[in-house]
This record gives sequence, C-alpha cells and structure tokens, in this order.
Amino acid sequence: MRFAAEGMKKKLSEQSSDKLQRFSFTDENLRIFALSRPKSGEMHNGDSYFMKKCDDRIIVAVVDALGHGKKAEEASRIAVEFMENSFHKNHMNIEDMIKGLHHALKGTRGAVIGISEISGEELSFVGVGNITAQIANEHIQAHIPSISGVLGWNLRYFRVFNYHFTHGWLVMNSDGIKHFILSRYLSDDLRQMAENIIDAHGKEDDDATILILKKCQCGCGADDL
Repeated sequence: MRFAAEGMKKKLSEQSSDKLQRFSFTDENLRIFALSRPKSGEMHNGDSYFMKKCDDRIIVAVVDALGHGKKAEEASRIAVEFMENSFHKNHMNIEDMIKGLHHALKGTRGAVIGISEISGEELSFVGVGNITAQIANEHIQAHIPSISGVLGWNLRYFRVFNYHFTHGWLVMNSDGIKHFILSRYLSDDLRQMAENIIDAHGKEDDDATILILKKCQCGCGADDL
C-alpha cells in the first residue's frame, strides 16, 4: 500500500494552476525562481516566499506558518507584508528584520522563517525554525544551520551565518519538502530544478515551498527560467 500511495502522488503539472504560486526574476548576474503550493486538498497556503533587490543588496526569504489553512495563510501574509515594509521604509538588516517579525507575528499562529541577504560577494543567513538553506558551487556545498524557535511565540536567540559567495546556487525550502541531495538537482534551468525537487520530495500532507537563487560570475540569461 505504501508503494501504491507514492505512485498516486500528483506531479506539479497535474495540479490545479490556481493553487501554485510561481515567481521568477533575472538581471545581469542573478536569477531567482520560487515555487509554492498548499498541501493536497487545501486551497489556503501557509507557506510563502519573499524577494527584494535594491542596488547590489538582495533579500530573499521562505516563510512557513504553523499548521495549515486560512489562519496559517494569514500569518504568512503578515510576515511577508512586514518584510516588504521594512525593506522599503526602514532598510532593515536581517537581524532587525527577525526581531521585528517576532513582534509582528505575536497573536498569530507564528511562523518559522529563513532570510538570506546578499550584498556584493557576501551572503548572510538567519534561520528560525525548520527552514532548510543550502549553498553550492564547485568549491563548496553546505547546509546553513537554523536556530530552534517560532517567530511570534518563542525566540530566545538567533545567529547570523556569513559566507563568501561569489557565484553558485542558494536553495531555501520549507519542511514540506523532505531531505534531498542538492548536487543531484543542480541546473541552470531553475524552474525545472524547483519542480523536480518538489515532485520528488514534496510532502502531500504539508504546504511546500522552494526558492532557488543562482548568482553568476559572467552574466545570467533568462531563457532557462
């Protein structure tokens, strides 16, 4: 029966398009693709993603509100709106953004969040809760740790991890995607890469979100988004 259940799993191409959220961005040296979908049978998605760029500063994030359904979707929306306002009005760094998100999410379901900031050749990451973040190029493949907690409920401390990041992939995903070996999926076609990972490792009983950023040294094209 386990084999039969796995065989019945729907691929993204078979799912209703109104349940899927996609985002793509490209400029001279950067490409981003994000994909999010709710759990099977659910219209409301408690996962979300965020991306903003100003000059050479880029912020990307993956949000996973606790639980599922409308209340989770509301908490996720509050988190994204806070990051949007913080980026445009206050130019917050990611440390202050985490503190502000913890306050903004009080009274909601709460959420776990991973936020990455890229400025020049430096990458910084803060993760609270079970958001997975990985970076890879020909020199390094590493998981970036997240700290236990739930924004809006429990934030004892957090830590910023910093990396020298001249080029390569940054992949962030919610726990609606099971563990996978990133090197098996690396591709310049970010959309296909994201769809392959969710098709192979997405959990049917959970919302699932993945965000892939590819930083290029010699210019990025848009054809493979």
